[in-house]
Amino acid sequence: MSPLLELATHPLPPGPPRPVRVVGEDLAREWALDAWRAAGLTSPSGRVHLLTTVDGWLERGWGVAFYGSGGNVTLYSCGAEGSWLPGTPPRRLARPRGSGRLLGVYEGEPLFPGDKADYRPPEMSGTPAARTELALGVHGTDLYLMDYAEAEEGVRTLDAAFSARTYGEARAFGLPVDDRRRCLDYYVELVCRAHEDVDVDHLRARSTSDLWQAVRPADDQPFDVDEHPCFGDSGWRPVPTVRGPWADAAFRERFGPIERDWPSGREHLTAEHVNAVLAHLRRAGWSVARDDTLYAAFWPDA
Repeated sequence: MSPLLELATHPLPPGPPRPVRVVGEDLAREWALDAWRAAGLTSPSGRVHLLTTVDGWLERGWGVAFYGSGGNVTLYSCGAEGSWLPGTPPRRLARPRGSGRLLGVYEGEPLFPGDKADYRPPEMSGTPAARTELALGVHGTDLYLMDYAEAEEGVRTLDAAFSARTYGEARAFGLPVDDRRRCLDYYVELVCRAHEDVDVDHLRARSTSDLWQAVRPADDQPFDVDEHPCFGDSGWRPVPTVRGPWADAAFRERFGPIERDWPSGREHLTAEHVNAVLAHLRRAGWSVARDDTLYAAFWPDA
């Protein structure tokens, strides 16, 4: 009997089931966001609906099976190992099925705790988040995390410094343009530039108080933040960071060391961690929301 005929009349017993890849939380979260984009749910409400559905499956004790077809990702609810399935309620299946190649299965905790509208790919913009304890944001390829009030105060300082066009506006914004110790020599220089006939030695012969009153800029005098001694170098600028009590040993071990930019002192993580950091902090009990617009405001002169 030929080998082919032997195989046809006496088929080989089925082999062991092919193992299914069980994926971790971070990858499952990114695949769920990819599925949202692949489905064309471009609205915030569409994102919330899809991510709520994903977490609903997980809260019921089901898993999520991810399938890939080309550049798209689709997902299905699934049961325990040996009974993965698409659809609701679960039906027992010998193997997972879906559209495209099975990428993996996730069966852990819900992936999107808190406000699901905050979870989005780093390159996607959105409306500023509601006020919370912490503000997380992405600017360029960097991720930042600060106390919300501290971040807003830093942005207010920068906005005031770059918005003021006169000394009157600078004073109204609370900028330190009347710090006599730091500003006196600069204001003497301004007066000498504007009035070539001024005798500097005669001017400086006055008492410090009289000299200050003579050279202190009037409210209508132009203000230049780039030239002023209180603001002329980068050291005065508030800069965003990641560091704080939330960035404990477990945080740094999971998301890597905090990178520091010299000489500005800016500290950041890579933007790829944004959704994982958001979920991690919420599970750790922090009240946090994503606000990319807030961190973009740290560069008003860009």
